Amino acid sequence: MVRKQSLPAGRNTPCRVAPVLVVLRGNSGSGKSTVARLLQQELGWPTAVLEQDYFCRVVFDEADQRRLAHADLLEVAAVHCLDQGHRVVLDGIFNARLYAGMLQRIAEHADDARFSAFDLTFEETVRRHAMRPKASTFGVEEMRSWFHGWQPLPFVNEHRIGPELDPEAIVNRILAASGR
Repeated sequence: MVRKQSLPAGRNTPCRVAPVLVVLRGNSGSGKSTVARLLQQELGWPTAVLEQDYFCRVVFDEADQRRLAHADLLEVAAVHCLDQGHRVVLDGIFNARLYAGMLQRIAEHADDARFSAFDLTFEETVRRHAMRPKASTFGVEEMRSWFHGWQPLPFVNEHRIGPELDPEAIVNRILAASGR
């Protein structure tokens, strides 16, 4: 487990920790963002949460994630944070066909890379999405167009996350896992 570290009181000096990468992949509505926020709280400063959705929808205003303009900036941001000695939590759908190379390149910058992927049915992701504050942001048909089912990455054994685990159990499992 990574120890929590914080910035010394009254100082603006960076606090270096072992660069840990946690990748949370899964379909829309699976619970990635909830787990990412909990991980950031548990790991403490310096931990950066980089959400694919933010880079895609806000920074680049890309409705179609297959365009991938956002992916280059997301990769640069993740590598920058890791190279600065920060922990990084990547949260996104990250379709294996489109993002495997990017994720593998980012992992090469981490001392410890932990990959987890949600394996949920489409119906379960729709059920979970309906309970989110941003449920009105997009609907079932958009979710269906993004849904890809279980899609393992070719370069790493991911921890599979099923519907039986709650967010706290997922965080504990990720923190207890050994990296590469």
